[in-house]
Amino acid sequence: MTKKRVLLVEDDDLLRMGLKSMINMRGDYIIEDDVATGKEAIRTFRQKRSEIVLLDLRLPDIQGTEVLKQLREIDPTVKVIILTACDDNEFIYETLEYGANAYVLKGSNPEELFLAMQYALKDDLFISPRLAKFIVKDYLFVNRQRKTLPPLQSLTNREKEIVKLIVHGKKSKEIAEMLFISIKTVEKHRSNILGKLGINSCNDLRQGSFYFMEDQNEEIKQ
Repeated sequence: MTKKRVLLVEDDDLLRMGLKSMINMRGDYIIEDDVATGKEAIRTFRQKRSEIVLLDLRLPDIQGTEVLKQLREIDPTVKVIILTACDDNEFIYETLEYGANAYVLKGSNPEELFLAMQYALKDDLFISPRLAKFIVKDYLFVNRQRKTLPPLQSLTNREKEIVKLIVHGKKSKEIAEMLFISIKTVEKHRSNILGKLGINSCNDLRQGSFYFMEDQNEEIKQ
C-alpha cells in the first residue's frame, strides 16, 4: 500500500521530531517534509503537493489560519489537520470556516491524530472529543436563544434601521447625521428598541445573541 505523504508544520523542534518519528513508524504515512514556519510550509507545499498537512496555528512568522487559506488556494483538495494547544472555540470555528478537515489538541492520545487523518482522507470531519463537548454546548445555547429571544417584527422600519447601525458600531451622533434626525430622536428610538426587545443595553445588540436571530436578523447583518 502506498504511504500517504504528509507535510508537518511545527515550530517546536522537539515536538516536530517526536511527531515525525511517531508518524513514520506507523507505516501508513510518511513525513515527506517538516518545517518550522508558515512561509516554509507554503513554499514547500507549492513544490511538493503532500496529501496531508499537519498544521500548528501558532507559528513564528504568520498565523496558521493564513497558511491554511493559502494552502486551500494552492490545492483545494489537500487534507489539513490543525494540531495545536489552542482550545478557543473562536479559533476552531475560524479554521473550520477556512476548510480545516480536523482539529486535534496537542497532548491528546496519539490515536486521535491517526483517527483524524483517517477521517480527513475520507472527507469526514474530526474534532478532538475534549473540544466537541464545548461546541455542542455553544450550539445548544444558540438554539435556545433562537426560541426565546423576541423577534424584530415588533420594531418599526426606522427602529430596524437604527438597530442595523448600532450593530455596526455607530454612535448616536453618527446615526443622527446619517438619518438626518436629531440625537434626541435617536435616543428615543434606542429606548423604544430596548424596551420592545427586553434587553438592558445596546451592547446586547452588538455583542449578544441577536446575531443568532432567524430570518429577520439577516437584514441586521447585511
